[in-house]
Amino acid sequence: MTTQPRGHRAVIEAALNDWWINTDPVEPFHSPAVAKQIEEYLLSSGYVIAPDTRKTDMPKRRDIALLIALAAACAAAAVAASIVNDWWWGALGILGAALLTKEARHDIRDRRHARNSQ
Repeated sequence: MTTQPRGHRAVIEAALNDWWINTDPVEPFHSPAVAKQIEEYLLSSGYVIAPDTRKTDMPKRRDIALLIALAAACAAAAVAASIVNDWWWGALGILGAALLTKEARHDIRDRRHARNSQ
């Protein structure tokens, strides 16, 4: 005796079985017709098919502006350290500015493509 799947998967399985049983096997596979039949089955079972429109955790403009300001501050500190011949701090400032700029660039890209930050 096999156990019946529960919940959403049971309804999806039933919709696919319904399509499989009610479709002529020699009929060519037509995706839109299959999608329509399965959608009708799911809707008749009480399911609503809709896109997920919840607010995403995209990077905020304020956070991106802060990253850019910190990168500019690191670059300015690197220039100031280089003027007084403190090359070690100048190199660290350049490294910090580069890393913060890279992070800001990724956040801008994620925001432009409406993706969650990684």
